[in-house]
Order: sequence, then C-alpha cells, then structure tokens
Amino acid sequence: MLLPTRIALATLLTFAASAAFADPIDACVDLGAKPKISRLGDKAVLVKDSDSYYRLNVKSCYDLSFTQQFEVSTEKQKGRICPTGTRVRTNRDNCEVAQVEKIDEAAYRKFGGR
Repeated sequence: MLLPTRIALATLLTFAASAAFADPIDACVDLGAKPKISRLGDKAVLVKDSDSYYRLNVKSCYDLSFTQQFEVSTEKQKGRICPTGTRVRTNRDNCEVAQVEKIDEAAYRKFGGR
C-alpha cells in the first residue's frame, strides 16, 4: 500500500508545483505576429509570445499528441487567447480550450518550452 500512496503524493505535489507558477487570465490577449506554440502532452499547449508565457489546457483533442502545427484563436480571430472561447486548431482537429493560464518563464521551461 505504500507505493500507491507515494504515487498519489507525487501527483499532488506536481500539481501544486505547477499551480504555483500559473494564474488564469481574466482578459483577452492578442498575440504578436509569431508566437511560439508547442505541445505539452495530449492535454495542453504552451505559448511563448515575446516575454509572455501561457499554458492552454484543452478539453479533448485527439490530434494534439500527433501534430506539430498549431493555430490559436478566439471567435475565429487568429492569434487571440481569451479566458473563454479559445480554440487550438491542429492539422485535423479544432480543440476547445478549457483554461488559459499565464505562467512564468521558469514554468514554461519546466514544462518543456524552448
């Protein structure tokens, strides 16, 4: 029984650590001309826009774990992320974003951003 307890504790600590770096956004953000967007597993994408960093947690997105190309938009306006209504378009899917979080550079790098 000790192993499942350790796994649960490690999961909780990882979530708490990642939450410490993240703040949900409360207003829309218009991204610059060339934001860097990269996959974070099959449930999120990372966005680097100049000196600003975001993690977009998606509800469900089959293509997210396979694609290399992403486009972010809100209400069909490319390059815009908002607290609600944001979507991540991949080669074959149009994925609804559940939450947009502003993160710091350390969190961005921790999650694998370059």
